Amino acid sequence: MADELNPNAFLAHISLHLPGAAKPIKLGGPSQRPSPTGERTDTRAYSLATEAMRWTYVLRARQRWLDQGGAPQAHEQAATETLMAFGLSEADLQRAAKAERVVVRMPYFSETEGWAGRIFPWEYVIAAATRRFRRPEEHHFTVMRELDVSSSPRKPWAVHTRPRSLLFVQSAPGALATHYEFDDEHQRIRAALPNTRIQVLKNPTWQQLHDAVRNARPDLIHMTGFDNVQGLRALREIAPLTETADTADGPQPVEALLRDERGVPDGFLLAGERNRVSVIGAQHLAQALGASGKHCAYFIAISVENSAARTAALLVAERAALTAVGFQDAVDNTLADYFFELVYTQLGHAVWDLPLSFEQAWLRVRQDPQATRATGIALWAGAPILARRARSHLGAGSSVQPSALPVRSGPPRILATPETELNYAVLHNNGKLFKQFVVERVGASDTDWLSVDVELQLGTEKACFSKRFQATQDRFEMSDEIHVPLTASLVRAAHEAVNSSLVVQLTHNQAVLTRDSHRLRLLPVDQWRDNAEDGQWLPSFVLPRDPAVMRAVEQAQRYVRVLRDNPDAGFEGYQVAHETDPTEEQLREVDLQVQAIWATLVHEWQLGYINPPPGYSKNLDSQRLRTPSNILHNRSGTCIDLALLFAACLELIDVYPVIFLFDGHALPGYWRHQSYQRDYGSLRGINDVGAITAQSDRNSSSSTQTFAWQARGKAAHREILQCIRARQLVPVETVRLTEHSGFVEAIEAGIAALDEDDFHSVLDIVTARGKNITPLPISGESL
Repeated sequence: MADELNPNAFLAHISLHLPGAAKPIKLGGPSQRPSPTGERTDTRAYSLATEAMRWTYVLRARQRWLDQGGAPQAHEQAATETLMAFGLSEADLQRAAKAERVVVRMPYFSETEGWAGRIFPWEYVIAAATRRFRRPEEHHFTVMRELDVSSSPRKPWAVHTRPRSLLFVQSAPGALATHYEFDDEHQRIRAALPNTRIQVLKNPTWQQLHDAVRNARPDLIHMTGFDNVQGLRALREIAPLTETADTADGPQPVEALLRDERGVPDGFLLAGERNRVSVIGAQHLAQALGASGKHCAYFIAISVENSAARTAALLVAERAALTAVGFQDAVDNTLADYFFELVYTQLGHAVWDLPLSFEQAWLRVRQDPQATRATGIALWAGAPILARRARSHLGAGSSVQPSALPVRSGPPRILATPETELNYAVLHNNGKLFKQFVVERVGASDTDWLSVDVELQLGTEKACFSKRFQATQDRFEMSDEIHVPLTASLVRAAHEAVNSSLVVQLTHNQAVLTRDSHRLRLLPVDQWRDNAEDGQWLPSFVLPRDPAVMRAVEQAQRYVRVLRDNPDAGFEGYQVAHETDPTEEQLREVDLQVQAIWATLVHEWQLGYINPPPGYSKNLDSQRLRTPSNILHNRSGTCIDLALLFAACLELIDVYPVIFLFDGHALPGYWRHQSYQRDYGSLRGINDVGAITAQSDRNSSSSTQTFAWQARGKAAHREILQCIRARQLVPVETVRLTEHSGFVEAIEAGIAALDEDDFHSVLDIVTARGKNITPLPISGESL
């Protein structure tokens, strides 16, 4: 067992195995990272635990830095530094780069020991550190994982020509049952395994799942539904605030579980008592799927978010499965379904070889454009992958071609899940009309042509999208490209929500295959829904060109001259500071510009607080927002109205604003210098693990940042607090405008608000603008 006094002791138990290599590459040796002068000068601790959590957070926030200039290359360099700090040499990295596959092997002692090695994102870090030595067109590159749980495997890799039985477990317990279904996923598996006996188990309790495995003893188990974090969040959206969930410590309020500083245990959501949901940890789930040690499946698929690091690993470690596959963080459902369909198709038609099936399926999925931003997929095996019988397809010198995979035949089809409500901000920002929109072409030839037509019914008008294309690939992910024009008057003129419809048609070689109509609610142009689907559009309600904002900045001219004690002073934004290395005195000049805006709103506008405009239904409509001109006309606003007003003023003077969202509250803030915002966006400064904490069974960075400009969750909160304590980011409590408070007092109140535990997210406005999330064309008092 690893030495608990040495945080890096477990590294010595980890090794990289390459096809045909006589010896593995060992980790845990002396750091190989030289300084430019040949001496190691970096004193930052590169412990396995800190690096595991740091890289976990970096990848969960990848939407922030993927398109940042130079950021991906910087992370590749950082990945190299991490592995070299773990004892790998430049020669080791070159050896790994030349291999088609790398297997990361480590022992399993207990759930509490070696957990950092299991949650470390080996797939990304190894691929990134070796990318400079590889040419993508030359060969593929796949990383897989092994747990050394016994001296010999309990099952050979290929015992049948095809699997005999599969248990399909779909779990949307409690209130989730009426909102989610898994029929398409189930049908895909049936089509991929036509000669396999499939048993379906819906919304089981832990005991029912345990008993089903013990009685059926399936070769394969497919788990679909929700991991604990995702499931509790989905439940919070649709269930009463008083909803409770069963846990190992008894029933607990869902809201309290999501606020828990320790985080929610990684695992799977099952049915509990009295129509409640039950939070099942990874190890407890393994006991159910292994029937308390009575059964070991050949393969278990965990088709939910956050399932790779602990859940899939523990299934192999606790001998519930010989192999298991899970996802590192968030995953597109259609991409996950497609991946597992390919895996099962291979298992059903060729030698029953899960590592080979995994590699072929992953190679095919990587050809999909959506996969470039997709989650990591991790394979865990409880037996040696490379050192196997001669018939293995993964030995030295082998080459796996994705085209070798058989495919299901059938006519083209659309998998479309439209949004149920639509705001003008979605259209304005080319946002998605569909949660998913995939056209699948199976068995067609390159001479086939497909046409997709989408019509948004807008009273007497129609907003249309149409595309005709050659069916040259298996699937076409189109949710990002479907858009409709903004010219229809109803969309902008609607002052109340109206019911409409969305019509989708698929044509194959001029023959209409499907034409479906979906209900849709059109929301007023000033409506903002504070939820997982539409919360990210809030930057469009920051309106720097509103006449009232321009008036406020004009009025602030005299205040800025007085505060800066300079009759020629104005609003130069960050031009008053050095571009890369500002002094505190220069940063203070930025602060005084912001303070001048504050003084203007306090003394010239004389604002009061008011409740939000009517929305009629909290669940359906959320909140209607006032423009700056509305606020000035009525001399009042809500907390979020005032936050948006202040952010708009800052954006107009070229100081980068942010909006902090809490449960039931909002306030703005600003970056004191543009370099601080750039470092935040690229995550280049994420070295201190203080922002990212974990335990053996859970981690608090489980909230993936889906949108580049919105960071959510506990880990994001810690990162933001670090920026505030470093005096890089300044929160301002704008409700204090209505109390005629001073600027310093407003900052102190903002800092105090960030210390509370009701933080929801932060939206970085300049990042949103870089992603073409632009202000809505609304102003004045017309709304």
